[in-house]
Amino acid sequence: MSERELAHQVKSNLWFTPVLYVLFSMILLSVTLNGDLNYGMGNKMISYFAVDYELTLSLLSVLTAATLTITIFTFNLVLVVFTTFSGQFSPRILKNFISSKATQRVLGIFTGSFIYVLLSLFFLNKRITEYYFAVPITATFLAIFSMATFIFFINHAVAWLQVNQLTDDMKKEALGIVKGTLKDELDSYKVKDFNDTDADIRNGKGLQIKAGTPGYIQLVDFISMIEEAKKDDIMMRFEHTIGSYVFESTPLLTYWKKHEMKIDEDKYLAFFSVRKKQTEVQDIEFSINKLVEVAIRALGNYDPKTATTAIYQVSEVLVSISLVTDFSNYLADDENNLRLLLQKRDFNHYLYNGLGYIRHYAKDNVIVSTDILKALDLMAKSLNPRDYQSVWDFAIHTALGFENLFLFEQDSQQFYLALYNLATTTNNQKDYEKFLKKM
Repeated sequence: MSERELAHQVKSNLWFTPVLYVLFSMILLSVTLNGDLNYGMGNKMISYFAVDYELTLSLLSVLTAATLTITIFTFNLVLVVFTTFSGQFSPRILKNFISSKATQRVLGIFTGSFIYVLLSLFFLNKRITEYYFAVPITATFLAIFSMATFIFFINHAVAWLQVNQLTDDMKKEALGIVKGTLKDELDSYKVKDFNDTDADIRNGKGLQIKAGTPGYIQLVDFISMIEEAKKDDIMMRFEHTIGSYVFESTPLLTYWKKHEMKIDEDKYLAFFSVRKKQTEVQDIEFSINKLVEVAIRALGNYDPKTATTAIYQVSEVLVSISLVTDFSNYLADDENNLRLLLQKRDFNHYLYNGLGYIRHYAKDNVIVSTDILKALDLMAKSLNPRDYQSVWDFAIHTALGFENLFLFEQDSQQFYLALYNLATTTNNQKDYEKFLKKM
């Protein structure tokens, strides 16, 4: 497992942060017990804040039960949130709630506090000292802090159930993948003009490297692969993209070589991570799809406002994709020699995967379809001009399905006004007039 995969696994698991808080609570326990049992802090503070053994025992007993109760109640609340998310939005967005730092820290505070008071109760010793100070004071402050944290968590859960917060977090996740994968990782290797001296070699039949393991392609180490391809002096072609499902016998790579030296194919397989489930580490389409599912579920639940919110969040991600990449599928080494040929992905592909599915489920909803056109117009005002035609073609295909579906005159006016605004933004006024004549 690569460092990137490990970081994603740690972030998306609910146990890691609570374990860290438990370790911290045990360190805190050792410090406070040492102060009371070995240094007699209770005897030194006897006239101020010292607490005798019986009161300390009672206090810790009450706090142990109370902390355990509030921890269990919090876990129940998490399960309620999970159930709501799965039913109302999508089961694939549960990881977003788990990955939230607030969720993990709250559970860590509760778990750590419980472990502290429980072990403190276990290590109390009346024969060593009659009075305690550090342990009961620390336990009391932890109880107060846990109660404040519980109030915060209630507010956090309620905020997460709000659509705007939910979709905004998923949008930020998608934007992070766009920046991390499409821009920071690949842009420095993408080229349009390169030393294509091996075109005649690629016309022949290449050698294939098969997956060997069934599952989804989660992660690919492009940089290391290009460096190794340079050392072996070969050119490779991706047969699938990140997020694709492959079988054991599915070819992952096809490579061509100019020499007779044997290539270690296993080292190239090691640059792939093929697992049983999709993740958002490099898969921008999977991240966008979660927003799409929110919109589709909202349409099925007769919640057009939520659908519209998701549409605009998807549109913002599409704008980012348009601005940060040139959609070149050629990756070259530092000597400008072609080393890796990716599957072709242009803006049309991302646009269809982002808004195409929503358009399909909104085909009988004029108002939501009008919102799609408005979102396209808003996108076009920020897009790379290279992608204007893609947006306009998508809008025309959307409009073609509404010839006889307008129930009211206002529906028609708003729909064609949105289409006209988009035509103006993308400089397609003539095509707009031709479209009106056909209608």
